[in-house]
Amino acid sequence: QESIVTMLRPLEEPAKSGIKVLCADSRTRHAYPRIASFLADYPEQCNITGIKYGWCPHCEIDPDDMPGFNCRPRRCHPQ
Repeated sequence: QESIVTMLRPLEEPAKSGIKVLCADSRTRHAYPRIASFLADYPEQCNITGIKYGWCPHCEIDPDDMPGFNCRPRRCHPQ
């Protein structure tokens, strides 16, 4: 917890009073930085990220074999 406090401390004052930010249209605007998170259950995460529901992202196990979690060859993720 201390490490998170240390990382976020520099944003504390700008979040209250705002900072000047140079935008993509070359104009300077007054902005208030915020930290946000997104919480979703597995089906929602699959929908948002576009991955197949029920498929293992790490190996080639068939969804029907998932309850057994047998080791399968790792998926090849091209770089």
